[in-house]
Amino acid sequence: MSHKSICATILAASLIGMISPSSATSNATSSERLIDPLNFNEDPAALPDLPAPEDLSPPVIEPLVMPESEPQAPPLTGPAGQVAKPTGSELSELEQTIRDLIFSEADIQKAGFSPKQVDALAEAYALRKFRPVWFEDQSLTPLANHLVTEIRKAPAHGLDPQAYGVRQLASILAVMEASNATATLHEIAVVELQLTRAFATYGAHIAGGVVRPTKVLKNVFISPQVPKLNDMLTQMEETRSLAQFFDGLEPEAPSYDILKDQLARYNAALTSDYPIYIEDGPSIRPGDTGGRVAQLEKRLQAEGYAPYYSGYTGTSETEVPPTFYNDDMVELVKDFQKRHGLTVDGVVGKKTRAALNASLEDRRNQILVNLERMRWDDPLPSGRYVKVNVAEQMVRVMEGTDVLYETRSVVGKPRNATPLFSDTFEYAEINPTWGVPWSIATNEYLPKLRKNASALSGTGINVYKNGKRVDPTAINWSNVSKRKFGYQLRQKAGRKNALGAVKYMFPNKHNIYLHDTPSKRLFNKDQRAFSHGCIRVQDPFTFGEVLLSGSGHSRAKMEKLRARGKTVRLKLTETVPVHLRYYTAFAGVDGELQFREDIYKQDKAILEALLTSQDAFKMKMASTY
Repeated sequence: MSHKSICATILAASLIGMISPSSATSNATSSERLIDPLNFNEDPAALPDLPAPEDLSPPVIEPLVMPESEPQAPPLTGPAGQVAKPTGSELSELEQTIRDLIFSEADIQKAGFSPKQVDALAEAYALRKFRPVWFEDQSLTPLANHLVTEIRKAPAHGLDPQAYGVRQLASILAVMEASNATATLHEIAVVELQLTRAFATYGAHIAGGVVRPTKVLKNVFISPQVPKLNDMLTQMEETRSLAQFFDGLEPEAPSYDILKDQLARYNAALTSDYPIYIEDGPSIRPGDTGGRVAQLEKRLQAEGYAPYYSGYTGTSETEVPPTFYNDDMVELVKDFQKRHGLTVDGVVGKKTRAALNASLEDRRNQILVNLERMRWDDPLPSGRYVKVNVAEQMVRVMEGTDVLYETRSVVGKPRNATPLFSDTFEYAEINPTWGVPWSIATNEYLPKLRKNASALSGTGINVYKNGKRVDPTAINWSNVSKRKFGYQLRQKAGRKNALGAVKYMFPNKHNIYLHDTPSKRLFNKDQRAFSHGCIRVQDPFTFGEVLLSGSGHSRAKMEKLRARGKTVRLKLTETVPVHLRYYTAFAGVDGELQFREDIYKQDKAILEALLTSQDAFKMKMASTY
C-alpha cells in the first residue's frame, strides 16, 4: 500500500462517527468544563442505548495534572514550560519523531491534542526518554490490539467504548498491520500518542470516574484520585498485562463487582418484550387472591426473585402465575422489602408497590449512577475506618471489606442535607455541651423567644453575648433580627442535651459529627432523614466501643464517665478515617443487590452528567482522529 493510500485510510478511519457541525459547535461551548484526555479525562462516554439529555455539558474529572516539581528528565523547556526537549543524539529515529511531534505546537495541535494533553505527554514521555509504548522497531506490538480489546469491555463498567475512539483505533491498527502497509515515522508517532490518550482516558475513568462531583452536585466535597500518566504507564509495564492493570484500577469495594454483574443482568432483562407492573389498588396482604397477586408474582420474577413453587418458571409470557398470596410468596416480598429499605411486613402497600413498579430502565440507570459514585471513592484504608451511607441511613465500622459493626442512623433532612466528604476522627466527648448553630438559633429559637422570652426555660439552653451569660427574659427579642442576632445559645450537658451522652468528632468546616440523641423513636422508621445535617447514631456506646478499642477506651470506661456527668474528651491514638457517602444502589453484607430511595435527588444529575460527558468525549474523539 502506498504512503498516500495509508494516509487516506487512516483519515477515513478517523472520520467514523463524525459529528455534525451543529453538534461540534455545541460541544465547543462546554469544552472548558470537560477534561482534556491527557489531562486524560476529557471525554466522558454515552452509555449503550441511553440517549444523552440535551443542553447539558457538566464538567468531568481532571485525572492528569502536572507535578509541582520538575520531572527527572533532560532540563529543557517545552511549549508549556513544564518539560524540556532533550537533545536527540541518544534517541532512535522513532523516539526523536515522538519528541519532535510533542514539542511542535503546530503538528501536535493538528494531530488533535490540546495544550493540557501535551503537558502530560511531555512529562510522561520525557521520563521514559520518548521510548514508545505501543511500537517496537516501528512495528505495532500486541499490546496495541490488547488495548482495543480491553476498551471494548467498557460497557461492563457502564461506559461507552466509543468515548475512547475504539472504533477509529481498531480501523487504524488494522490498516497499519496490513502486510503491504507502510507508514511514515510521523504517522507512527501520531498513532502512538492516540493509543496513549485512549489508554489514559479509559484508565482515568475507571480509577476516578467520569464526572467531577464537586461541579455537578451541591454539598459534595469529594475529589477522586486519579493516577498520573507516567505512573499508569509504569504500572502497566510492570504488570505486563493490560487486563490485570485495568482490573487493578477498579474500586476495591465488593459492591463494584456485584453492581457490574447486576448491570449485565438488567441490560439483558431490558430486551424482554413485555413490561410487568402491579395495578393500583388496596394493599395486597397474605392470603389475598386475584389478578394483582399474579402480577406481583411476575414482577418478583422479573426482579430476579425465584418463583415460590416449581410449576411456575416466569420464563414465558403465556405462563399463568399463581393467584394466591401464600406464605412462601410472602417471604419473597419480605426479602424484597429488606433489600429496598422498606418495612419488612410482607404487605404490598403503596411504598412496596412503587418500589416493585420501578422500571427496569430506572433500576439499570440507578446502577450506572452508583458505579460512578464508587469510582469516586479513595482506595480502602489499611486499618479500620467508618463509612456512613447517607442514602441508606446506616453507619458501619469497617476493616478492609469486613463489617465490624453497623447501626442505624438519622441523617440530614433534604433541606439540611448531610454533606459528603472524608475526614479523620480525633476524639469522643462524653457528656457534651451543644453550641446551637446560628441557623437553628435564628430559624427555630428566635421565633419562640419573640413570642415568649422564657421559651428556653427547662431546655438547658443558656444565652450568651460576647462570651458572657445573659438573662433571656431581659432581652427585647422583638428587636433582634436574624442578620444581627448577636447572641450565642449553648445547651449544657445532661439528659435533655440534643447530642445525648456522647459525640464523636472529626473537626471539619461543615461542623458535622456523629452523636447520640435523647430522641430514639426516629430510629424505628424506615426513612430517617430528620436531622439538621449531623449524624445521629442509634447505639452510640456500642459504636464507640468498636471505634475506640484501638485507643484503649472501653465501653465500661465510657459509661462510667457518663454517670459522673462531667464533660470529658477521649482522644483517639490511632488514625480512623470516616467517609460520608451516598449510595442508592449497593451490595449488602450478604452480597445481594440493594436499592434505596434517592432522598436528596442526586441520581438524575449524576446520570445526566455521566451521559452528556461521555457523549462529549465521543464527539471529541470523532473530531480529533
